[in-house]
Amino acid sequence: MTAKRLIFAKAQIITLGFLICATAIVAPSRAFGEPRFIVLPADDIYADSARYYLDFFHARIAPIVGQPLDTTITVFLASSEEEFNRYAGFQPPDWGAGLALLDENRIVIKSPKYLPVNKSFRELIGHELAHVMLHQAADRRWLPRWIHEGLAMYVSGEWRIGQDILVARVVWTGRLMNLTELEDLTTFNGAEAQLAYTESYLAISRLLKRTDPLVLSDLLALYRENKDFHRSWKATLGVDYGTWAANWYSSVSHQYHLFIFVFDSEVFWIVLTIGFILLIIIKKRQNARVRRRWKRDEMLHPPDDNYKKYFDGYYDEENKA
Repeated sequence: MTAKRLIFAKAQIITLGFLICATAIVAPSRAFGEPRFIVLPADDIYADSARYYLDFFHARIAPIVGQPLDTTITVFLASSEEEFNRYAGFQPPDWGAGLALLDENRIVIKSPKYLPVNKSFRELIGHELAHVMLHQAADRRWLPRWIHEGLAMYVSGEWRIGQDILVARVVWTGRLMNLTELEDLTTFNGAEAQLAYTESYLAISRLLKRTDPLVLSDLLALYRENKDFHRSWKATLGVDYGTWAANWYSSVSHQYHLFIFVFDSEVFWIVLTIGFILLIIIKKRQNARVRRRWKRDEMLHPPDDNYKKYFDGYYDEENKA
């Protein structure tokens, strides 16, 4: 009986040791597959919000690009323009409110506490995190700039109704840019950058909504495997990249025609005013024609007093006869 208990105790010890070893091996691998976000300064009033939005957007972006983050991302909340430039390591365009240093796993954002910008803090976090996750999902290889900016806008919810009007204006004036022209985004002025972001959003929306929501993750997976973007694109979309971009350009040019341009909030009132003035002019000309016709009829058939004689004296003259 004592020997049996001894054997049973040894078996328990062996089993316990095996479980401890297995836990020690598995636990690090799980931790390796989870992102870690460091927000600096940690005591910034927006630090907690930043951590929440980072987790929120990480869960949203991961299915679209096909994989989660597995590294540490540091987010700096700059309290001044000088600090923003210092964290960035260069002087970004003056219209920029945030940037992602892709190879350094670093995001720099102007803290709304000190530097009010025209984007919400939530949008800035989602936008920059999308850049980092796309870069890693592409195995840190090149992707067209419109994919980066378009997806960043798509997941962060930055689209505004007025951007439709912006595209309609540039289509009307022939200034719509090809997707290949967006590569030099950092050299654009504010208006050009806004158009580039808008076109990028329209292109990524077409890619994700009119084909397959998972098409981007399939494209990135194939790109990681064969290291050739154009070959991966054709294999995934069934058409070469240049043809797809040209078809998108043609489609947008036809979609945003004069009808949308007329309903521009600014142009609409100008058109409405001109239309009202034209209506008044037309009405006055119609009234003038009516008065001229009446005058012509009066000249051809002038009025006289015969009707008075007919009605007042007819019976008397008849009696006299």
